[in-house]
Amino acid sequence: MGFGSSKQKSENSSQQTSQSFNQAYPFLQDALGDQVGNAGKGSSAIASLLGLGGSEDQSAAFNQFKDSSGYNFIQNEGVKGITGSNAAKGLLSSGATLKGVSQYSSNLASSFLNSYLSNLMGLSNTGIQAGQILSSAGSTANSQGTSYGNSSGSSFNASLG
Repeated sequence: MGFGSSKQKSENSSQQTSQSFNQAYPFLQDALGDQVGNAGKGSSAIASLLGLGGSEDQSAAFNQFKDSSGYNFIQNEGVKGITGSNAAKGLLSSGATLKGVSQYSSNLASSFLNSYLSNLMGLSNTGIQAGQILSSAGSTANSQGTSYGNSSGSSFNASLG
């Protein structure tokens, strides 16, 4: 009877030690768990935008990004500036005006695309970092709990021998 209670006491001690190191994990899981999925979402969005599938959805998402970030206003103001300047020079109907508007619009779209891709990378990296934090917290808790559990078992077995 004494032997069984000592063994049970050692196992309970091992479980308590393991659980005490695991207290941060549930908090981190609640705080960061939703972010882990962003790694895949961001990566999939980038792949789609680059033509690796589902590009229609990403075109719509990119257009929504442009609309929400003032792209149309900036483009309209730039076009007004180019046409106004060329009109003052008497070149409103020239090829130079059309070329200037086209080049300005292309550069602006490229700039917004780079910004959009950067934001998607940030979203993806947030997910990766959240996953790394959770993985580290889980593995630290498990390895410390296991090592203490094995240590308790070893000293228990040593005291029997």
